Amino acid sequence: MPLFTGRAALGGIAFLLTVGTALGQGGSPTCAQLLQAQDAKAVTVCKAELDAAENAPAGERMARIVANDEYGVALLGVAHKPKQSLEAFDAAVALLPASTVKPDSLQWAVIFWHRATAYQQLQDWERTAADLKTAENAFTAAIAAAAGVDATLADHFRQLRQRVRKQHADVLEHQGKHSEAQRLLATQ
Repeated sequence: MPLFTGRAALGGIAFLLTVGTALGQGGSPTCAQLLQAQDAKAVTVCKAELDAAENAPAGERMARIVANDEYGVALLGVAHKPKQSLEAFDAAVALLPASTVKPDSLQWAVIFWHRATAYQQLQDWERTAADLKTAENAFTAAIAAAAGVDATLADHFRQLRQRVRKQHADVLEHQGKHSEAQRLLATQ
C-alpha cells in the first residue's frame, strides 16, 4: 500500500501522520483518512482498527504499532483526551523494540513526537522534553541514513526535526530554561 505523509492540525500542534491512500473495506474511510479530515468519526474507526490489529496474529507488530499510534492521535487531537491517548501511545512505544521499526525511522520519531504532545497538553514538562529529545535523535539518525541516498528525504527530515526542536524549545521556556531553549533553536 503506498504511503504518504500529511499534516493535520490537532490541538494547535502540527502532527505528522503516515497514512495509507486506500479506502477501508467496503469503501469506508480509514482511520488515517478521518484523522486528516479531523472527522469526529475517527475515534470510533481508529478504535475498531486497533481492535482488529490486536486480534491479528502476534507477529504482526507493525499493524499494532500503527493502530495504537493512530488511535492515540484520534484521542488526542479529535476527542481532546490527552490522558487517555497516553495508553495507546505507550502501547505503540512498547512494541517498537521488537518490531522492524528502526530508531532512525520516521515512524519511530513520530510516535515519540505524538506522545510528547500528549504530555505537553498535560503540562508534564519533563516527560514532554524526554520524548521530544527521542524524536529529535530519531530524526537526526534518519537524516544521516538518508544522506547521500535521498537528498529530498534528508531535507524533509531536517524540516521535521526543526519543528520538534521548536516544540522542545517552547517546553524549555515553560521550564524556565531560556538559554537552553535559545541554544536548541540555534542548532540546525
